[in-house]
Amino acid sequence: MECGQIEEEEIAEKYVTGGLSEIEQADFEEHFLDCERCFAQVQLWQDMQAVSRRPRSRLRWMAVLAIAASLVMAAGVVWLRQRRAPQKETARSTAPAARSRDLAALAEFTPPRYLRPSWRAAGQTSFDRAMERYSRGDYRGATPGLLEATNADPTNSAAQFFLGICYLMQGSDKQAIARLNRTIALGESPELEEAHFYLGKALLGQQDVSGAAAELRNAIALDGPRRREEQSLLRSLGKVCPAP
Repeated sequence: MECGQIEEEEIAEKYVTGGLSEIEQADFEEHFLDCERCFAQVQLWQDMQAVSRRPRSRLRWMAVLAIAASLVMAAGVVWLRQRRAPQKETARSTAPAARSRDLAALAEFTPPRYLRPSWRAAGQTSFDRAMERYSRGDYRGATPGLLEATNADPTNSAAQFFLGICYLMQGSDKQAIARLNRTIALGESPELEEAHFYLGKALLGQQDVSGAAAELRNAIALDGPRRREEQSLLRSLGKVCPAP
């Protein structure tokens, strides 16, 4: 890829919003790792997306509250005219808002810690340097090094997993989901259980209840150290969204 093509086709924006195919994404990553101009575009779009989420979220909740208020008022008018209790109608009106709010709470998470193996010296590779930034909470700064590590070795499950977490922490859910799926596709690895768990969290953030439940079941089946937490989350999800 060349810079002119990237700007003309808005590749950086599509990369951040998940609009590229896997081949296009890999080609673009290979380019912008060595191009400060295009890397700056990626960072700009990631910042814009992260910032725009919060206002949209606030506006969305304000809209929900406004709609709920208008429905309550309408129900009151019906009651006055027809002498009927509006409780059932009000409950149906507010149920989607409550469900969405509960799912958002279940989607919250703390990023996993990285413990450097004792046999690895600090700062040896791009992965090591990236994970030093990750450990300091610099998820944006860790991203380029993890991209470089995954491009150099796509089978590096740790690099794929922590790159997914970095994207998740930056609000790039679609890219996070893609990287966590790649981690899982690699098969048995130290990151496998957590990849299922955090993929479930990412899908909850996308309101994909069935997908999140499936990932939690996959994580539980591995009988790892997070088993109780995963079981508790799955039970809570069942209460918020009972099976029909």
